[in-house]
Amino acid sequence: MADPANRAAAHGLSGVPATLLTPLYGRAHAARLVPGTSFRDPLAGDLIARTGHRAEEVLTDRSNAAGAVHRAVVLDALTAAFAARHPDAVVLSAGIGLDTRADRLAGRTPSTVRWLGVDLPEVVRLRRELLPGDRTRVFAAGITDPGWADGPAAAAEGRPVLVLAEGVLMYLDPEGLRSFLDSSRSAFGAGTELAADYFHPRVALGGRHPITRATGARFRSGARDGRALARTAPGWRAVAEHPVMERIGTAHRLAAGLFRALTLGARPYAVAHLRADGGGGR
Repeated sequence: MADPANRAAAHGLSGVPATLLTPLYGRAHAARLVPGTSFRDPLAGDLIARTGHRAEEVLTDRSNAAGAVHRAVVLDALTAAFAARHPDAVVLSAGIGLDTRADRLAGRTPSTVRWLGVDLPEVVRLRRELLPGDRTRVFAAGITDPGWADGPAAAAEGRPVLVLAEGVLMYLDPEGLRSFLDSSRSAFGAGTELAADYFHPRVALGGRHPITRATGARFRSGARDGRALARTAPGWRAVAEHPVMERIGTAHRLAAGLFRALTLGARPYAVAHLRADGGGGR
């Protein structure tokens, strides 16, 4: 009989796709991880239970799991604000994993918002199995594949687009990051907005983040700040930057402050909000 410890988990994911388990765990346990938060993800607990994951694949320590919750709170707020400005908005989650933002924000966004997602084929298969009534239309593609945005662009039908890249950019190498930004801008046009989390290069390329040990995935790029991220590809400009690490707790806030002092103001980890300028779009 095979050793259960060597049995592949039921989700069948490895490497970067397996990193979706940690934020899913964080959202499922948000009330415990972030006392006093109003954030809730009613679907997350059932979803993570049904993935068939093994405990060692998920970073259940408070700092990493709570960080995923704080990141979700920031991105939910940016999404709700974009939808308030654009009731006909399209929200496209690049590397959507098992995110359930469309359900979480159903009462905070107009019913006219169109929800789209993109992820690798194995993730899309799992998502369709676990979320048969999915509110989000999801396309199977890698976000650096040629033409990955063609399907979402056709589905967007010229509406204002907010692209969300949650826990994604750090796994792209510099060329892949540039390709993703270029294709997002060319596919969806001027005025497209992007909200994405990033690590400073000293953190991203240090090889010490525990999620890399849990999943075998590797961080390949980082950015000093939102302006540096915008300069990665032509036609993007930084709109705002939102702290995440500082929200986790006092120790993280102090560590982030020390990091900023040593790097002349750069954050170790944050969410950048970018906008595509005119020219080069559809």
